Amino acid sequence: MFRRRFFVSTIAIAIVAIVAAAVYADLAAGTKAPNFTLPTLAGKSFTLSDCFKNPPQVVVLDLWATWCPPCRSEIPHLVNLQNKFKGKNVTIVGVALDADKSVVADFAKQQRINYTIALDPQGAKLGDPYKIKGIPATYIIDKKGVIRYAHSGFPRDAEAGKEEAANMEKEIRTLLAQK
Repeated sequence: MFRRRFFVSTIAIAIVAIVAAAVYADLAAGTKAPNFTLPTLAGKSFTLSDCFKNPPQVVVLDLWATWCPPCRSEIPHLVNLQNKFKGKNVTIVGVALDADKSVVADFAKQQRINYTIALDPQGAKLGDPYKIKGIPATYIIDKKGVIRYAHSGFPRDAEAGKEEAANMEKEIRTLLAQK
């Protein structure tokens, strides 16, 4: 009886571990970015694959929420990146995971967000394909649609945040230089 219960418990733990590993795995660099279409805050739609047509763009994809402190720390850096790369074949899109569009709109206005905001309440469309384990989840995607940078979280410390933003900028510049 004890052996049977031990065996069943061991199998159950193994199954839970395998499922958890699959759910919490990062979508790694080198992976083709899953395509999606989402509504935007501006009332249009954003389709990722459109960014890889003429001229192909480098895409910074950031999944975030208004209530997330690390997300709030990252946003000013994304605003700065948008200013630096405006008109240079770079698309920055923030995907808000909040359920209330009006909260996102007020927050975007308050933070002076100058890049596209797409809406995916609770990560209903992107949560599984992008294997989100935490937010912000930031991906930099090359002109061919391949993820080259994947990072979950963002430092709340100002200096560490500047360093992470510099890493993102360096990756964008590297990808822009590629044919």
